[in-house]
Amino acid sequence: MKYTYKGGILIYGYGNPGRQDDGLGPLATDEIQKLRLPFVDTDENYQLQIEDAIDIAKYDIVIFVDAAVEGKEPFSVRKVEPSDKITFTTHAVDPGSILAICKDTFDKEPDAWLIGIRGYGFEFDGVLTARARENWKKAVEFVTLLLLEYKERVMENAGQKTVLIIDDDADLRAAMRIVLEASGFSVGEAAEGEEGLKIAERIKPDAVIVDLMMETIDAGSKVSSALSERGFEGPIYLLSSAGDTVRLNIDAQKLGLAGIFQKPIDHKILVSTLKKQLKVH
Repeated sequence: MKYTYKGGILIYGYGNPGRQDDGLGPLATDEIQKLRLPFVDTDENYQLQIEDAIDIAKYDIVIFVDAAVEGKEPFSVRKVEPSDKITFTTHAVDPGSILAICKDTFDKEPDAWLIGIRGYGFEFDGVLTARARENWKKAVEFVTLLLLEYKERVMENAGQKTVLIIDDDADLRAAMRIVLEASGFSVGEAAEGEEGLKIAERIKPDAVIVDLMMETIDAGSKVSSALSERGFEGPIYLLSSAGDTVRLNIDAQKLGLAGIFQKPIDHKILVSTLKKQLKVH
């Protein structure tokens, strides 16, 4: 697994190259591998298997590539969501079932897409049909463009610090996002504790700001403890009104917090504190 800014990308092509256009997925993967992009891994097989979830769960972005018997030409693109029911024949599974296994077994949910390259012939022959080859070229060009654009964003944002805001007040989150992004930070959001923990795993923030009072009276303290238990080493700030901090006897030092931001938020203090803590100039 190759980790880069915000995690790595896996391109997974599947199908049988010995059955004409059924091999479009693996052939596309082979071509993309030639780019040798450091943040991209490739894999291929005749079919997806339940065991693939072990590796797929490690990635932030997964692009499945398969031949399509019908549908749009030259190729279709659709978002893959975890299936409600995991379905498989022997060991073969569909992408949605793979994501469901990732979510249920490993508590991971990669951002996944399926590219279906339109095929026309599926007889026992190792040569693509002429029309499918043209579709294959266009699909590879499309994926290549996406990956190169991603690479540019990685390079542009390599030094950017990410702050995760966990708060059930959407307006407060929006206001903080605007201020922080205008100050050069990347921002992630979550509306409650469990969601925040999952997003922290996904985006790997440099700092976390969590509201004290959310789904439970001390949700923020619990989230802070859970983050530390999961190995998060960045600064964690609690967001609280002065009254709640005193009433609940919140001690930032005992909780291992970097500090407490009092509501209503002073945005100048917010930005200056984070810049100093994260050494942003």
